[in-house]
Amino acid sequence: MNYDKQYYTYRRNNLYLSLFVSLFLMLFLLGLFGVILINAEYLNRYFKEKFTLTVYYKSSTPRSVIKQDEKRLKADTLVKEVVFISKEKAAERAKELLGEDFIAVLGENPLQDNLEIHLHAPYVNERTVKAFKERLMHNPHIDEVAFEETVLDLLDRNVRKIGMVTVVISALFLIVILFLIRNTVKLSIQTKRHIIKTMQLVGASPGFIMRPFLWKNTLTGLLAGLAASGVIWGGLHYVSRYLQALDIAGLQRKTLMMLGALVLFGILLSFVTTYFAARRILRMRTEEVHF
Repeated sequence: MNYDKQYYTYRRNNLYLSLFVSLFLMLFLLGLFGVILINAEYLNRYFKEKFTLTVYYKSSTPRSVIKQDEKRLKADTLVKEVVFISKEKAAERAKELLGEDFIAVLGENPLQDNLEIHLHAPYVNERTVKAFKERLMHNPHIDEVAFEETVLDLLDRNVRKIGMVTVVISALFLIVILFLIRNTVKLSIQTKRHIIKTMQLVGASPGFIMRPFLWKNTLTGLLAGLAASGVIWGGLHYVSRYLQALDIAGLQRKTLMMLGALVLFGILLSFVTTYFAARRILRMRTEEVHF
């Protein structure tokens, strides 16, 4: 009798451990995908805000005028950053790039004073950038506004592709996880169908029968969600020390919200799947239980 009790306890604990591991792995993968999406958004914004429009001024333009333009552009809602590059600094950059002093060869500095402008990420698209360029060209002191059109086109196309791929993968991934967790919980409940049916036959109410299953499986979902979130959070901080592009500090709020949602998802999913699996067994006829 004692052996049977030990065997039953071992089997019950093994079922809960299997459910915990399954939920943990599935929630971990879901959370990992969420982290990738959040950082993909950050990287997209990062690269867009590195896109540069270079405003070249005519050689006769006083620097006081350029400074006024710089101040005005910094107040523009489209503009994130403006940097003044004097023709002397531009010459130093060219010298470092070319590896020789071209001014000594030419006898003069042919480069122009310029402003490097970085726009906020939402405005880095072909229509807005070209309209912004046209507005700048109305300034009589400006000689040229230059930017890499191929880079702009590449950024636009990649954003659209990433958006489409993200939606498709997210939907497929979520369906697979829902299916796997549903089957895992269903299996854990079905192994106790004889106990559930016996309790029902002796007059126990459905609520009384389901309560312990709902409580234990929901607790398992909570623990699995917390474990998955903890591992992801710790892993992110470890990886961020070697991968500077992963902006943990800048994305802390979004990441914490996502991990919190992951824990709630684990709780809700465990509760709902357990409820429907237990209700299905309660509705079975007695002869259907013995198969």
